[in-house]
Amino acid sequence: MGVRIAVISDIHGNHYALSKVLEDIKESDVDEIYCLGDIVSLGHQTDKVMDTLNQLENMKFIQGNHDDEVVKAFKGKTSEIKGPEHEHHLYIAEHICLEYIQKLERLRLTATAEIYGHNILMTHYHLDGNGLYLPIDEKPTLASLQKHYDNSQYDVILFGHDHMTLHIEDENRLFINPGALGVTVDEFSPYTIMEFGSDGAIDLEFKKVSYDRDSFVKELRNENPPALDFILKVLLKEEG
Repeated sequence: MGVRIAVISDIHGNHYALSKVLEDIKESDVDEIYCLGDIVSLGHQTDKVMDTLNQLENMKFIQGNHDDEVVKAFKGKTSEIKGPEHEHHLYIAEHICLEYIQKLERLRLTATAEIYGHNILMTHYHLDGNGLYLPIDEKPTLASLQKHYDNSQYDVILFGHDHMTLHIEDENRLFINPGALGVTVDEFSPYTIMEFGSDGAIDLEFKKVSYDRDSFVKELRNENPPALDFILKVLLKEEG
């Protein structure tokens, strides 16, 4: 057996989904978990998510844009985000413990690894030359992805952010987006298992794990955080 990595992204404060995915990961005998950011915000179970992740020893984290915005809100820093979304970040910042703000603040934008000759880049999304997130590409192609990494040493690019599960590759580079673990339009939460063989092969398994989405949505409605209407209708595709 090679090195097995579970890749998760965009938990967004959904502990119902996270707990079920972690149960499945435990049964899948992985060596390490890579988390591609947006750990908090949108969902209401912030500290519960952070409590659970904090107990895991075999995990690599990077920061997502929502993690950064919650830190800014907590510290009273200026943000380009305005309106209900910013109010939501302020709400999350008011309901998260200081220890976890500090943890989110320490996270880097990217992380790297090397497994059996493969150079792996973890990034929440593609960055420009100034380290800023590029606009979301709604219809990514191999060509549109490759242009961001033309001069890159990395042959495995792991990213999230756009909430789309994606697998695109050619003979030189592999792009994987495991999908949004915590923002789903049905009761199945996505993640990906990658197995790196000593011969250089990479086997992929795209998984979907059932969770209690109805309870998550019900509790979210009861919490009634800022931007709830947008979260329910646009992100979760809920009606009424």
